Amino acid sequence: MRSARRRGRQSGAVTAELVVATPLLLLLISLIVQYALFEHAEHVAQSAAQEAVTVTRLQGGTIAAGQQEGDDVLSTLNNGLLVNPAVSITRTNTQARVEVSGYAEQLVPFLRISVDAIAVAPVEPPAAGP
Repeated sequence: MRSARRRGRQSGAVTAELVVATPLLLLLISLIVQYALFEHAEHVAQSAAQEAVTVTRLQGGTIAAGQQEGDDVLSTLNNGLLVNPAVSITRTNTQARVEVSGYAEQLVPFLRISVDAIAVAPVEPPAAGP
């Protein structure tokens, strides 16, 4: 008799625990996947910035050539992981700077993560004449 009463009081306890635990577990898994998407988008942005600054810093390199290279890398590597990517390039006589920005693909609602990658390199000096 006693064990039947105990079971009666505890019936449904597992269901209540699952109602609380399952959404929390799904949220945790979603956050882990969101972090992986952010990291991958950051690597795509960093690759585009590095390639663009490499072309921009060359002797005779231009901002337009660096912009084209950055856009080419983004079109090759970016499969929608970097949302609204933008490439910004500045070049002076001494240094080239490329900034790639955008947002990581959104999996978790209301969690919009900004992605920024910056690459800076010295500009190759003009070749000395013979």
